Amino acid sequence: MRKWASAYEGFAPMLILKKAVRIGSGRAVEVDMNFLFDLYGTLVDIHTDEEKNELWQGVASILKDGDAEGVRAEYLSLCGKFSAQKRNALEEFDLLAVFEEMLCRHGLGCENARGLAVDFRRLSREKLRLFPCVMDMLSELRCAGAGVYLVSNAQSCFTLPELDEVGLTSAFDGILISSDAGVKKPSVEIFDMALEKFGLDRDNCIYVGNDMRDDVLGASNSGIRTVYIETEQSGVYPNSDIPAPTYIAANHGELKALLLSLARSE
Repeated sequence: MRKWASAYEGFAPMLILKKAVRIGSGRAVEVDMNFLFDLYGTLVDIHTDEEKNELWQGVASILKDGDAEGVRAEYLSLCGKFSAQKRNALEEFDLLAVFEEMLCRHGLGCENARGLAVDFRRLSREKLRLFPCVMDMLSELRCAGAGVYLVSNAQSCFTLPELDEVGLTSAFDGILISSDAGVKKPSVEIFDMALEKFGLDRDNCIYVGNDMRDDVLGASNSGIRTVYIETEQSGVYPNSDIPAPTYIAANHGELKALLLSLARSE
């Protein structure tokens, strides 16, 4: 992992920012700064294991199929099928289609696909929790007048229920997940799509993430300033040409302080 300067070195020059307007509690609120967040590894600490036998035994039971290894092979084959239809590596397919086809093959009705996806994720998941300070940080940013958005590489059929589970669904002014966008980070397209969807000016935005390639490179290429926080889920990219982030936070307490300082100063 490339070593970066401390969190408060290298601040970008102050920009002339346009004010966005958020409608909340029946009134218009001027927004001077918008923070766009990655989810997993940045706000949410998660670990899943799709290799464990308990997962495939559980899915096989749901599908009323006694062959757990056969169900695993079917799932992987369908993932390969939909992945092969992508036009490029950064196109994202919706995993819900895999669960729909599995149910149909087993005569159980594809309308239950979201329920199967939730059960699959629950069985594969070993840890799901917020990082320290996250809830307070998001709440205080909004109280300070900042816009708070989620733009993340993820599968909507997994992530929307997990946002509910950790209490984050109402913490954002808007949510864009890569499986719904059809494209994933570090593609510039998903960042541009988020700006258009939420009506934001890129000069008025900062992207916060834990991955130097997906988050820092992607947002930087889209002209958005970045905050990097390294966590256990951060990718390692030796000898890369990834640009340095605009700001760095050493931990979530420092991240909260940094973002609140930016929200109040700009």
